[in-house]
Amino acid sequence: MPIRLLCCDIDGTVTGDAAAEARFRDAWLGLPADKRPLFVVNSGRLIEDQQAFLRTTNLPAPDIMIGGVGTMFWAMDDGGHSEAFSSFVGQVFDTKAIAATLATIKGMERQPARYQHAHKSSWYLRNAEPSTLSDIEALLQDAGHEVRIVYSSARDLDILPQGVDKGAALAWLCKRLDIALKDVVVAGDTGNDLGLFELPDVRGIVVGNALPELKAITAGTPRFYAARQTMADGVLEGLQHFGLVNGYSSGR
Repeated sequence: MPIRLLCCDIDGTVTGDAAAEARFRDAWLGLPADKRPLFVVNSGRLIEDQQAFLRTTNLPAPDIMIGGVGTMFWAMDDGGHSEAFSSFVGQVFDTKAIAATLATIKGMERQPARYQHAHKSSWYLRNAEPSTLSDIEALLQDAGHEVRIVYSSARDLDILPQGVDKGAALAWLCKRLDIALKDVVVAGDTGNDLGLFELPDVRGIVVGNALPELKAITAGTPRFYAARQTMADGVLEGLQHFGLVNGYSSGR
């Protein structure tokens, strides 16, 4: 099947190994322009942070950025997408009221300001049990907040608008661009990437350094490829498995 769009998490998925980033860049730019998919990065980082960070890497420039765990959008060729995306995400929520609601939860620590914005309230909560997470989500909803939570890395808790996450944002983009989900490959390494893999028909690459919370989804699912290589080398290995690149070698 063709691949029309590649959507990658950033940290630990396509970044973290400068030599691997360069191999990814060379393989990507070596694809014929008419066969090269859209390159989308989809991260918990805010857009300005993504832009600054990616300039320090060896990666090719992405065509589109989704930031803030699915709550922010940027495109090289915008074409009205940003305005439409704002409608998709909806109204800002009251982050101060959310913080007040969470004041009674033991162990909650607000993440630094650079991780916060009007559609994302981010916290640290270490080694939370599933029952604790369910209780937090219920507490917020009972207080009238139309939100949901995404938990990853046994530490990071993001509060997002109801119905919004990395996967929902990617699904919106594909519908907007008239790209079928079966023509999409996603790649990730932690639990906040799970929404990408839950989209129907997408193919997925779980890099070799992924956390167990994400690796578990590859079992018995032919659409998902468990790479042996780590970070950008793992993404390249997966793209070779799916037939987009040929002759890839990590050099290791």
